[in-house]
Amino acid sequence: MIHHEIKPGLVPQDVFFIHGNLASNRWWLPSEEIWKKAAAGKNYQGSLIYAEFRGCGGSTPPNGADEVNMHLFAEDFIALIRSLNKGPVHLVGHSTGGLIASLMMAKAPELFGKAVLLDPVGAKGVTFDNSMIAAFEQMKQDKNLTGVVLGSTIHNNNPENKFFKDVLVEDAFHAVKTVGHWVLKALDGLDVRDELKKVPNEVLVLHGEHDKLLPVEDSKAMAALFSRGQFQVIDGWGHCPNIESPEKFVEITRKFLF
Repeated sequence: MIHHEIKPGLVPQDVFFIHGNLASNRWWLPSEEIWKKAAAGKNYQGSLIYAEFRGCGGSTPPNGADEVNMHLFAEDFIALIRSLNKGPVHLVGHSTGGLIASLMMAKAPELFGKAVLLDPVGAKGVTFDNSMIAAFEQMKQDKNLTGVVLGSTIHNNNPENKFFKDVLVEDAFHAVKTVGHWVLKALDGLDVRDELKKVPNEVLVLHGEHDKLLPVEDSKAMAALFSRGQFQVIDGWGHCPNIESPEKFVEITRKFLF
């Protein structure tokens, strides 16, 4: 089961959100308040739709590494959108979710409008060394370590922040125990460049200037693959703009999508 949530009446047209690795739908909550303010007094018919890939949040955990696959995750979400009788919907994907969103457009472009990709995993995946795999195994036993690793991806993170400790770390600790390093293995050796060249949709690829997790060159290269791709570096952002600066994230996303 793929868990999803629908927040109606907040946008002119439906927007489908996909979180990154070790995250959940709750990563979008800081920006949700901004969407609500922007919708105040409007008669919007569109919804914010949040969905969690296998092993994250309320979605069913995978039975094994063979069920952790970016193509399979994309097909999960395409099936969900079709079951909701939604379309075309805009897409917003963060990190691993950005790569999944790209594959969704490659597989079923007719279902989608525009897409905003926040610091996405690139079209050639990511190769992690054995120390990262080992760290993920240790994180399954140590919530504090999970918090340290997660916090390192958020620019100027305050580890004592209540939302970080009670929501983000809790969700990451759940995910690392259910899907763990399988996502890392699924990204190792992945190459979807040929698929992304076929995407006809308008795509904006955003990359934070302080992102220490993923290289800016990968985001530039991904944007160049799309026939209607744009690329922008955002000053002051790190890898998690939806957490670091929800106001700026919503401002840029609204302007591009609508």
